[in-house]
Amino acid sequence: MKKNILLLLSFIIALLLFYSCNENSQNNIDIHYVSVKSEHVFIRNTDLLMQDESPESQHIDSIISGYVESEIVTTGYLDYDLNNDLIIDLAFEIIDLQEFNNNNLPESFDSLAIRVHPYNIEFLDNSTFQYADALEQDDIINIDGYWTNKHVVLGTFQNAGNFNGHGNKFLAFRFVNENEYKYGWIKLYCSQHNDTLRIIDYAYNRIIGSSILAGQSE
Repeated sequence: MKKNILLLLSFIIALLLFYSCNENSQNNIDIHYVSVKSEHVFIRNTDLLMQDESPESQHIDSIISGYVESEIVTTGYLDYDLNNDLIIDLAFEIIDLQEFNNNNLPESFDSLAIRVHPYNIEFLDNSTFQYADALEQDDIINIDGYWTNKHVVLGTFQNAGNFNGHGNKFLAFRFVNENEYKYGWIKLYCSQHNDTLRIIDYAYNRIIGSSILAGQSE
């Protein structure tokens, strides 16, 4: 009798291990990875802007052509559709803060700032002051931490922000569908003076609720 019970227990344990191994073999990972290698530069010189064909120069073409009476204060929204569903998920922007501060910022300040606007996604911001977390390679991205659906700042004057001047870092994001989340990362470079933004690549885990590591591509 005892032998039969041991055999039954062994069978149950083996069965549990089989399903566990089968689940772990998939590892709840189905990565969608995209290499972007896009660079956006805030150009103040109107002669250079007229020769440029970047999205930001197209945005301010009406300004440099004189159709709009305005100063060049922003690149405009630089839109990205991360999951190829023809819906914009987020938009980057490089903006000059001088005009929004009545031109009272000290000359020693870098007046440019880089920020990101979410649409149907959220960003990881444990500062809770809209300074997004700048993650390192292999940092885990999951439900933990403070997630926000407000725009976040990557870099601004007085070296505020967690991205500007720190080399390549990872911005954590998650798609939101009611109470279901898909987690991902975007590898970014923000220059020290916030005039240059590089979007290098990004990825997200298609499996709802499953984590991803910053930089994980497969």
